[in-house]
Amino acid sequence: MISTVFPVIIIVATILGCNALSGEYGIALAAVGMLSTLGVTLATDAYGPIADNAGGIAEMAELEERVRDTTDALDALGNTTAATGKGFAIGSAVLTALSLLSAFTDKAGLGNVNVDIGEPVVLAGVLIGAMLPFLFAALTMLSVQKAAGAIIIEVRRQFAEIPGLREGTAEADSDKC
Repeated sequence: MISTVFPVIIIVATILGCNALSGEYGIALAAVGMLSTLGVTLATDAYGPIADNAGGIAEMAELEERVRDTTDALDALGNTTAATGKGFAIGSAVLTALSLLSAFTDKAGLGNVNVDIGEPVVLAGVLIGAMLPFLFAALTMLSVQKAAGAIIIEVRRQFAEIPGLREGTAEADSDKC
């Protein structure tokens, strides 16, 4: 979930930077620039399932372990390219939606609305606000992971140092856990 922070910051920086340089037109150009990579993005997104199928075929055919190792590495690369492709799609969708909202509010004469989601600064704030629960949830999970790791280390230590604990003849020091 922490992985949401960096892409959101990049999208927010893109929105604010393009807005500062050329206004809504700059944001629209950034969206078109990201969409121009759509062909490559779709091609790389299709790579993952192909590599995964190759791994399945190698496993079912009971090929050598080195073949399976190669297909596993290709499958991992395919998963990475698929995730990258989805990131580009989401980023360009945000920029395109912002451009469409801005164009709509201009054409519909709704420029005097108090809170305009089509305003780049407002949308940037919305994106950061939407990202914060993911960040805090991830930080909470990391804290729980650290606490659980410390408990595991203590339990292992007690099993190693307290005679009879494995056999059930000794009592564990539960206060330390």
